[in-house]
Amino acid sequence: MIPIGDTNRKGLFPIAVYAIVAVNVAVFLKELAALDADAFINGLALIPYNVTHAIQLDPPSAPTLLTPLTSQFLHGGFLHIFFNMLFLAVFGPEVEHLTGHLRFVAFYLLCGVIGGLAQVAVTPDSHIPSVGASGAIAGVLGAYILSFPTNSIRTVVPVGCFPVLLQLPAALIIGLWAIVQFVHGYGAISTRVLSEQGGGIAYFAHIGGFLAGVFLIGLFRTRVPGPPRFGYRRR
Repeated sequence: MIPIGDTNRKGLFPIAVYAIVAVNVAVFLKELAALDADAFINGLALIPYNVTHAIQLDPPSAPTLLTPLTSQFLHGGFLHIFFNMLFLAVFGPEVEHLTGHLRFVAFYLLCGVIGGLAQVAVTPDSHIPSVGASGAIAGVLGAYILSFPTNSIRTVVPVGCFPVLLQLPAALIIGLWAIVQFVHGYGAISTRVLSEQGGGIAYFAHIGGFLAGVFLIGLFRTRVPGPPRFGYRRR
């Protein structure tokens, strides 16, 4: 299922969401233009081993303690950044409406940092660079499902070779996403493949960010969610 729009969007212009998208795209373009892409990424990525062993890479690398923040603006490819920014654009504006612009930025970044530290906690000796906004966006999803569980989301669902446009409740879309993260995270623990980060995906960053969003949104919001509106139809 691919969410493409929220039918319940409020009137507040989500300037913070669009600014975050713009910064992510700008950094990704800088990644693509870098003469040494690996050095550029390693200099800003979150590397668990470096954090737990206080290892600082040579300049111009970011300070190791800041990499849970700087790594949020790196991405591993076009699909990685596309889907991250798509989820942010679909679910972020409603959360920004609850928090206001500046508080949303602080909430988003804090969820990303907590998600990154969760990955470090379970893979402390991993040398694999962790990059992407997924932990922060997982926090947005956690806040959204808690605040707007029955909102209607326009969603593309592949049926065989054909895409079908449906309107589905946010709780179903985000709930299925969360279940996948927890199942894969549990599987990584049970099969002792934590150092591989679930085949290239830092599931514990997703889980940590999601839980952070659920618990922190009450501290950051300045508005109470209005009554939900949900409509279901097939087109």
